[in-house]
Amino acid sequence: MHPHLPARRARLARRVLERIGPNGLIPAPGSSRVLESALLLALLTKEDLAPAAADLTRRYLKHTLDTDPPDALQCAFARAALGDALTGSTTVRDALASFDHFSTPRKLLTFQTLLTEITDGAHRRDLPADAFDAHGQQAWLQLQMLALKTITAPRAATSDDWSRLALALRPGPPWQANHLARLVALLALRKHPTHQPAVREALLRISAEQQPGGGLPFVTGMDVFASAVAGIALTRTRPLDPRLAATADALAARQNPDGGFGFTVGVTQSDVDDTSYTLEFLRAAAPVRHTRTITAAEEYLLAQRNPDGGFPTFVHGAPSEIAMTAGAVNALAPNPARRPDVERAVAFLLEADHLVERSWSRNATNALFRVILALATLTPSAPAPLRAAARAARQRAIRYLTETQEPDGGWGHEPGDTSDPISTAYATVALAAAPASAAPALHRALGCLLAAQQPDGGYASRTDQAGPRPLLYDVPALADIWVLLALSACRPRSGRE
Repeated sequence: MHPHLPARRARLARRVLERIGPNGLIPAPGSSRVLESALLLALLTKEDLAPAAADLTRRYLKHTLDTDPPDALQCAFARAALGDALTGSTTVRDALASFDHFSTPRKLLTFQTLLTEITDGAHRRDLPADAFDAHGQQAWLQLQMLALKTITAPRAATSDDWSRLALALRPGPPWQANHLARLVALLALRKHPTHQPAVREALLRISAEQQPGGGLPFVTGMDVFASAVAGIALTRTRPLDPRLAATADALAARQNPDGGFGFTVGVTQSDVDDTSYTLEFLRAAAPVRHTRTITAAEEYLLAQRNPDGGFPTFVHGAPSEIAMTAGAVNALAPNPARRPDVERAVAFLLEADHLVERSWSRNATNALFRVILALATLTPSAPAPLRAAARAARQRAIRYLTETQEPDGGWGHEPGDTSDPISTAYATVALAAAPASAAPALHRALGCLLAAQQPDGGYASRTDQAGPRPLLYDVPALADIWVLLALSACRPRSGRE
């Protein structure tokens, strides 16, 4: 290991601990994003409201397009909101051409409908109502698709439809912490004369929520997610710090009635990802104090499992995903009673035609670190063929990482990309659990991470979080947290620094 690792790790751990707020959680607000900011500007322009706020958003969009343009799709929305001419039908399809995912048809429909709406309805297509069906999907997706259906055919909307959309009019933080869903719903609600005054009031409130540069984020933050991942790292580096108990209590208090966890405070839509990380942390930090919470979280995960043995993100029956399944395995494996469930999920991973998944994270190293850890959870009591297949798959995954490592020791989103701390941190976690043959790659990865540490002890990184997939959004606090998780994996998991 690097001689400077203990001191650098200890410094980062102190920095992350100091982020814990009075409520026991780590604040992890989102940064402004072009898509939501463009939708806000379009709404303010259509309603001829808040000219000062609208001008601030224009400046944010123009500055971002000039200095740090995002993906082609968001650039198209920015230009449309700014009044530039677009050929919308080709823009959306071309922008999503490289996105190969089960949700691609829905994304094409969503973004084309939105882009058409903010460019005054040019090229609108007549679509059947069931094209927008999102029954059984996550809560905010249901709201978004209902809004899109209503935008397309407002006269066909029922009183129940309008009532459901009215969730976007509530004062305070956006429903389910989701700015995008709220803005899409407001685009629909403004078409109803009874709701239009409330839409204008809501837009004035949202304008007051703009970030200093004039933009809006995708979601308000990821406090639960950030606190759970940080907690896992801190239980390895500062296990006796009393603030960890406060974080465990704070997370347990935010368990949803179904036993799962959402990504931040106030989110009632549980998901496998946040539940898996929170379960891992609670099991490590307070297994006795929060036994009932842990059991309920396990039961939530098992209720989401699909017949193929894999796990989706939000709802049972949605396609199983590699990273979600591996995360669930890592959370369930420490409980001997869950061994049959773990073996079934590992079998799903082994039967998949690929382990390199770019989904909620837009790089391969996120899914791979979780898979490599999951494949190592099988016990000697597991069937011998399953254990042999898991060893072989794990070796292939580790080989992929070592073969795609950049000359500076790091990784980016894609092979050949500039290395960034988050992508490198994911790979470092995997290599820390790899056989000794991977030690040279691990040594180089640590060197890359330590070289990227800033004078204040923290990290800045290219983001990898995507939502709606494949659009990136930034939560700056996660850079410190993911690197700490990586550095914490490179040490014995007991004692304190």
